[in-house]
Parts: sequence; structure tokens; C-alpha cells
Amino acid sequence: MEEHITERLAICEANDSNIFHQLNEIKSEVKDIRRLTSAVEKIAVQTKNSADKINSIDKRLDSVEKLPSDDLRYYRRFIITTLIGAVLGVAAAILFK
Repeated sequence: MEEHITERLAICEANDSNIFHQLNEIKSEVKDIRRLTSAVEKIAVQTKNSADKINSIDKRLDSVEKLPSDDLRYYRRFIITTLIGAVLGVAAAILFK
């Protein structure tokens, strides 16, 4: 009977040793998971900041792209007004001559 108890005790001690070894491995993996989680959070923040910067750059680019067309409209209006004024001036000069 004592042999049976000794044998069972040896098996339990081996199981305990195995369990503690697995527990140490799990602790190590949990530390790795925490580091990975922290890294993912940092990446998410950086991605959000990058997206915000890209949005602001996109808005500025839109305004820069509109400037030439606004300038073109101004110059077109200026040229048309000048031509109409010249034509009216010539017409007035002819009429009042």
C-alpha cells in the first residue's frame, strides 16, 4: 500500500512540475501579448494621426487646385470687360465724331 501511495505521490509531483512549467510559459506569453497590445494601440494612434494629416493635406490641395480656376475667371472677366469697354469706346468715338 505504501508503494502505491509513493507512486501516486511521484505522479502528482511530476504533474505539479509540469503544471508550474506550463504556468511559467503562459506568464511569458501573457507578457508578450501585453507588449503586442501596446504596440497595436500605438500603431492605431499613429494611423489616426496620419489620416488626420492626409485629410488636412487633401483640403489644402483642393484649395490650391481651385486657385488657378479662380484666377482664370478673374482674368477672363477682366479681359471681357476691357474688350467691351474698348468696343463701346470706339463706338462712342465714331458716333460723336
